[in-house]
Amino acid sequence: MSKKGFHNIFFDWKEKYGDKYGIFFGSQPNLVISDPEIIKDLMVKNFSNFTNRPLLFPVDEYSANMVNIAKDDHWKYLRTVLAPSYSSKRMREMVPLIEDVLKTFEKNLNKIADSKEATDVTILFSGYTMEVIASTGFGIEVDSQEDPDSPIVKNARKVIAGDFFKSFQAVAIIFPILAKLFNKFKPGMVFGNMRYFLDFCKVLLEESKKVENQSARKNLLQLMLDAQLEGHEKLDKKTEHELKLENITDWRTKRGLTDLEIIAQCMVFFIAGFQTTASTLSYFAHSIAMNPDVQEKLYQEIEEKLGQESPNYDNVQKLIYLDMCMAETLRMYPVGTVLSRESKEDCIVKGMKIPKDTAVLFPIMCLHYDPRYWTEPEKFDPEHFSEENKAKQIPFTYLPFGGGPRICAGMRLADLEFKMAVVQMLRKFRLVACDKTEKKIEFALAGILKPKNGIWTKIEHR
Repeated sequence: MSKKGFHNIFFDWKEKYGDKYGIFFGSQPNLVISDPEIIKDLMVKNFSNFTNRPLLFPVDEYSANMVNIAKDDHWKYLRTVLAPSYSSKRMREMVPLIEDVLKTFEKNLNKIADSKEATDVTILFSGYTMEVIASTGFGIEVDSQEDPDSPIVKNARKVIAGDFFKSFQAVAIIFPILAKLFNKFKPGMVFGNMRYFLDFCKVLLEESKKVENQSARKNLLQLMLDAQLEGHEKLDKKTEHELKLENITDWRTKRGLTDLEIIAQCMVFFIAGFQTTASTLSYFAHSIAMNPDVQEKLYQEIEEKLGQESPNYDNVQKLIYLDMCMAETLRMYPVGTVLSRESKEDCIVKGMKIPKDTAVLFPIMCLHYDPRYWTEPEKFDPEHFSEENKAKQIPFTYLPFGGGPRICAGMRLADLEFKMAVVQMLRKFRLVACDKTEKKIEFALAGILKPKNGIWTKIEHR
């Protein structure tokens, strides 16, 4: 498997075995499903039996308290506490923080354009996303754009980087099912480079508690500190619907978050938030550099719809073609290549018996590249997400953020920081393919999609 790469092996298995088949990881039986009807059934209709994600290694106390890994009522509680961070109201409050980060982002774009040299855009975007995460999540400033080798960025890269076996802890946080593979080869790797973020988040929490009159500060950490004192924020029905909480907020408690729970969520937010949006922006940059007609159409939309307005939560929603381009980027390059669930009890789904404690894997890229659902799936074509084509789209064939009640909570912030960056960039600059630009991105043999050689383009002034 390590020679082919984790995502590629599922294409081979699908061709050989079809849309549903069983495999063993060691002695553990697993079902692999790429039938959208069955996926919908497991993620939505039978969610109560498939609430949890499988993990086959003994997690430490911090990992066990992360919202991506927590189980049953504990997950419901954490999700309920964290969800208000991503409401429309909170997103609007994030805009000035992102605007401040974009000032340095634009300066860096100018420097790169002035140099007339090719640049690895993964470095550009990872600096940007780290500063957004630090500001919106914790109300702190980090120098990740001016100094790409700052300790926080270097350690985040170390957590994500490495060969197929080196970063199982971080990969497990973002995509828990992958942990079982790494654990077969590297048992006992509990923290590694994650130790830096554990210590960083502990200090951050203690320092935040010392600051008086913090209630006006709008960030994830403050929301969690408020919940520690007062219990989680109560939401009206409209906001519960907006955040897709209707099926989980029936479980209520008055207790506040523990320090351990707060530190665990901080670690998830840093690592998952830093990597996912930076990767999507990088793949998007490659895609529009290789498709200048798409880039020009996008530029014209920004000019026509926004004029001289600064991008914000409300006006970027007018940019329909930008939304199509982002969706197509996530179709071709989903950061998580596999989703998973685990059965609590024996059950029968679509005539298929699923025993208790069976891990069920959903290979997302098999769905995203299936010619039954997408015309020319290997081609970057935003028209896949036109209104006409979306109306024909079969549910659960497009799952970049997961699906059902356990869908990614942070996707609204990811959407906002992606679109604000793209608007700011394309207004004054164009991305151009050069001799260092790979026609087809070569991926490293890693558990997640990771470009082997970076993503290189030129950036030019308009």
